[in-house]
Amino acid sequence: MNLLTRYIAVAVLKGVATVLFVLIAVGTVMDFMAQLSDVGTAQYDLRAAAAYTALRIPRMVFQLLPAAALIGALLSLGNLAVHRELVVMRTSGISKLQLMRPVAIAGFTLMVIMAVLGESLAPSLGAYAREIRAAAMLDTEELVDGSSAWLKDGNHIVNFRREPNGLGFGGIYLFELDEDNGLRQIAHADTADIDQNNQWILSNYSETVFYGLEGVQADTKRRVIKDYGLSSELLNLSVVRHDLLDTDGLTRYIDYLEANDLDATQHLIAYWARMADIVSVLLMTMLALPFVFGGLRSAGTSARLLVGLLIGLTYYVTAQAFANSGQVFDFDPRVAAWLPSAILLLITTFALMRAR
Repeated sequence: MNLLTRYIAVAVLKGVATVLFVLIAVGTVMDFMAQLSDVGTAQYDLRAAAAYTALRIPRMVFQLLPAAALIGALLSLGNLAVHRELVVMRTSGISKLQLMRPVAIAGFTLMVIMAVLGESLAPSLGAYAREIRAAAMLDTEELVDGSSAWLKDGNHIVNFRREPNGLGFGGIYLFELDEDNGLRQIAHADTADIDQNNQWILSNYSETVFYGLEGVQADTKRRVIKDYGLSSELLNLSVVRHDLLDTDGLTRYIDYLEANDLDATQHLIAYWARMADIVSVLLMTMLALPFVFGGLRSAGTSARLLVGLLIGLTYYVTAQAFANSGQVFDFDPRVAAWLPSAILLLITTFALMRAR
């Protein structure tokens, strides 16, 4: 790597780092402010809210890096153009392809960083943050081992029984105590969900109610709605979220769903969308180059910032729309996930070919 290549690549990376720092700072403050309304609930205090917010920063970096790559590259390359450094480089005989090389190196570096975040820190710390918040919000006494998780909320004790492979939960047991801490009811359901009225919808439900000396009553229903008064935070602990799984865990969970004839479309789209987002970081960085050769060559910082925000927002909205519509309209997961990136690739290639 010669001196000029290193100079341009470092300039791009510095610009991206600056933009990312600003975006993360704003996002972190907003995330922390959103937690203040829950501070004071059970054991959820300012320290827990700060820990939750801090642990979510790697996940926020993973989500914002594509947009930050475009905005940062636009600003840094735009500054080189405004100070006539790019003009001097071109008049010195440096071709457009030679200028693309350092920008591509910077984009590839950012792509590697994003891949590492998606593989380790972002999902694992995000999942840990969710557990911290849920445990504090529920004021639970919690016992977690390799096969199950026990949670207590008031006079209800809930046991989530884990699958042997560690992916998902194989059943939910609910224990209700009376005023004297005696056992009033035992219930089991294969799956659970919560509706908009905070009521639990339990499938394949069976219960045993104890009436003391009066006897015991057992009942089984295919589907039942119960008003336990338990927070939805509790149920969220039993949900396997694709954004809180690393790539290997997401792959294994997809295999688990397919092996049990369960719908894996949502997680397949999430897997391919994660791969597409990683590649989009490189494309976003490269897309900044033709803009500084064209109409934004002498534009101000605010104009370049606006263009970067518009393109980044458009890509994000488009990617989310395709991901959601792919599940609704039963599109191929690879098409739903990769189509926005393919369009971005065509736009970037066309713009680079037209750049002068």
